[in-house]
Amino acid sequence: MTELEPLLRRLEQLTPAFGRAKDDLTALSTRARHQDYKGVLQNARLVVEMLLRSLVTTELKQTPGKAMLDELISKFRQQAHAGVIPTNILAHMGTVQAWGNLSSHDHAGGLHETGVKVGIEEAATSLNSLVAILTWYKERYVQEPVAPVPETPPVTTAATSPAPSAGTSKSRRTAFMAGGLLAVLLGGLGVLTLRSNPVPELRLRMDVISAENSEPVPPAACQEQDAAALTALLEVAPGLSDRIPEMSRAGKAAEVLETLRARGKAWRPEGWFHVARASLLAGHPDTAAMSAALECQGFAAAENLAGRMAALAQDWKESVAHYERAAALDANFWKPRFNLGLIHLQAQRAEQAVPLLEKAAELAPDVAEISLFLGHAYAARAGSAQAAGRDGEANTDRMRAKAAWCRARDRGAPQAGALCKP
Repeated sequence: MTELEPLLRRLEQLTPAFGRAKDDLTALSTRARHQDYKGVLQNARLVVEMLLRSLVTTELKQTPGKAMLDELISKFRQQAHAGVIPTNILAHMGTVQAWGNLSSHDHAGGLHETGVKVGIEEAATSLNSLVAILTWYKERYVQEPVAPVPETPPVTTAATSPAPSAGTSKSRRTAFMAGGLLAVLLGGLGVLTLRSNPVPELRLRMDVISAENSEPVPPAACQEQDAAALTALLEVAPGLSDRIPEMSRAGKAAEVLETLRARGKAWRPEGWFHVARASLLAGHPDTAAMSAALECQGFAAAENLAGRMAALAQDWKESVAHYERAAALDANFWKPRFNLGLIHLQAQRAEQAVPLLEKAAELAPDVAEISLFLGHAYAARAGSAQAAGRDGEANTDRMRAKAAWCRARDRGAPQAGALCKP
């Protein structure tokens, strides 16, 4: 516990100032000392979420409702709220968010597969950022000075130490105050004291964003490898999120595209993938950027995006080829299976569409759109069975269609409501 103990002592000094977050801060320290590092990351995430909910209420004069941490951070990154939270503190919040998200999910398949491992280094990174966040918050909002860490004065003997003069005492007091200020500054700098290379942390945050968008991470050979490129991608990532309402996607993507293109051609395939994605969402597909992303073999997310771009151009053969490659590259990637299912459904090939959409629904059971179109596929197959005189199959598929539409309605697809009625 040597590496974490100074951070834990600093957090314990800060804890009394943080209201209802005190319980989680106390639990965090206890978990750290018992080497429950996953618990540390989860409690740190909860604390930051509480702080942001408070800031939404007091600074933005809004009701945070059920907004989660990623939504709250995105809110303060918006231009309208720029300056409420300093950029470096938002970056620290992103660090706590990324590690907290990672530790909250299993990420493995079978019960005997190895899950996510969280160690002392990950805990130290998150706690460094948390110290910086809490120090900033307390200095700005709590209106009381941050106490320096007590220091043990040097031991002297009467025989060898002359009595201090007034000038010497004043110098010592000044030095002690400077030392206390330095301790606070070092606590605020956080991660710089323990990790000089930011790339692994930035890489993890990019991987978390890929997971949030239900996409596999790029192969190592495709990835951006320097901090400047990764930082640029992280800054624009909220503008390309699948969570952005459809009516706002084109405008957000156009802003992102302008920012990404400002770096010129200094991208690796991962960067070009985001340029291509922004261009597609903005309504102006950049086929050159898409080709640059596909130069890296085994890039499943890029293959799926290329399938979407080809479908927009109504090149169905090319689209299917890209989707099939994406599905073959990653057995857990639901998007290309869903997209292939839609192509078959549109072409009135319900027999081919159903198993693809069933697999997509199995991989992403909470995505309402999959259940909606799976219901349509069952209904189409039922019609074919009825026309062929297979009444039993037709009735079974009609029941399946209704069940799928009801799931879609329950997961937030209002257009499925009428289809789900008895």
